[in-house]
Amino acid sequence: MAIVPTVYSSDFCIPTNFNVGDQIKIIWSISNNIPQASGATAYIVDLQEMHPYEDNPEIEFTPWSNVNAHIGGLNTNDGQAHTNAIINQAEHVISAAKLSDDLVRTVSGSTYDDWYLPTLGDVSKLYQLRTILDPVIANEGGSILTKSHTTYNLKAYWASSESVNPTSPNPVFSVSFNPSSGGGASFGRAKTMKFRSRSIRKQVLSASEQSSLSVGSVFGGGVIFRIVEENTTTVTPKVDLTVKISNTTIGTYTNLGNQVGNFIEHTITSNDGSAPNICFLFSNSNTGEYPWITNVEIYKVERETITEIQAGTKTTLAWSDDSKRWVSRYSYIPEYMSTHKTGIVSFVNGDLYIHDDSVNKNYFYGGFFPTMVTYVDNISPSQPKVFVNHAVEGSNKPNYTTLETEDNWAMFSDLVNDDYVRREGTYYSEMFGDTNDPNVGVNASFGDKLRRGTKLRGQYIKVGMIFNDNDLEVKHSNVGFITSKGHTT
Repeated sequence: MAIVPTVYSSDFCIPTNFNVGDQIKIIWSISNNIPQASGATAYIVDLQEMHPYEDNPEIEFTPWSNVNAHIGGLNTNDGQAHTNAIINQAEHVISAAKLSDDLVRTVSGSTYDDWYLPTLGDVSKLYQLRTILDPVIANEGGSILTKSHTTYNLKAYWASSESVNPTSPNPVFSVSFNPSSGGGASFGRAKTMKFRSRSIRKQVLSASEQSSLSVGSVFGGGVIFRIVEENTTTVTPKVDLTVKISNTTIGTYTNLGNQVGNFIEHTITSNDGSAPNICFLFSNSNTGEYPWITNVEIYKVERETITEIQAGTKTTLAWSDDSKRWVSRYSYIPEYMSTHKTGIVSFVNGDLYIHDDSVNKNYFYGGFFPTMVTYVDNISPSQPKVFVNHAVEGSNKPNYTTLETEDNWAMFSDLVNDDYVRREGTYYSEMFGDTNDPNVGVNASFGDKLRRGTKLRGQYIKVGMIFNDNDLEVKHSNVGFITSKGHTT
């Protein structure tokens, strides 16, 4: 049996209903959400082209540069640096980069004069997002990105990037914006050729702007097409931790950083008393006002595998229309749930949370939770078996595994992260003994019973796995066994 996994901030105590003699395992992880980012930068595309051909078909576009000499170093992600290098060439007179550098736009009373010619990566990103950006640009009275022309210079925009090869006959690049004619492809061009050009700028966002703006927002004289967060670690979190049951210290740790999948085994004694509190006490933290977050799971070894939902408590259950039964229980408890497109959203304290988020996996209501997988292995159901090993094919091994059989009597064993060994892409572990084995000894420790207990046996076995990895892929979980030879007399 497990106490439902719960997330706590800094010092806390958990009340239990354990009694003297109960064998328990405490699995815990700690983390600190001290800010690791100092800001974000928005990349903004101009609402207008430099020379809008659709408004004036007689207009003449601009060359990449009137200077044909190789510059070098213009294959980075820094369009502003590219623009400056192009303009600072000897004998430079005219270029698409200079048009951007000279550009001044006044929008809603604010003036913006720090435009530059985008890199090849920037222009490619604009093409990928054109169906999102074009309606916004059109609504603001601008000229859309997408083109219907098939003539090479009427469908493409200049990029500020230059080939690394100084002798290339076509050393610079344009990108077609006609999805039916080379759409999104980049083409090598001579510097003296003439194409469309469009300017971008970048602006550091305030905290309130970061929370309210996104790709497609009208901001900073144009439309945002990219937001890049700065990831600068300011401090490495460290803390001392003491774990107690009643007044008994069962774990002392110093200078801990973020931790995943630690565990403590303990048998409740008369000194602990009945229904003891389990307390996590933090000290000497270097994270200031930012609290430590603790994820705790507490397991008690027992034969009963059915748990009841007590009156006045809440839980989240999942129903399967195909199976016509309840198939899973979830640890998160929302106030309300609803569908969203092809996914699910839920609400807690009025805040909306998107489920199945591919970026923030296993994040629920302010904290990260482990992945729990349970199943019954029932191959050759009529064959009595002795179970000998467990194997997991996936990106990581379980942090904790439970193994149970209940044919004639309840048998239980478990595995922890360090028990598994990776061999040819699969994580293997030998199974240990039955911790309920009465022949090992009443006063034997949980570890002694794992080492000396009878191997688990039966016609089927129940497997439960906990993974703390937030980016997990598991293909198969396999249980190895040998055929039981029956009793001897």
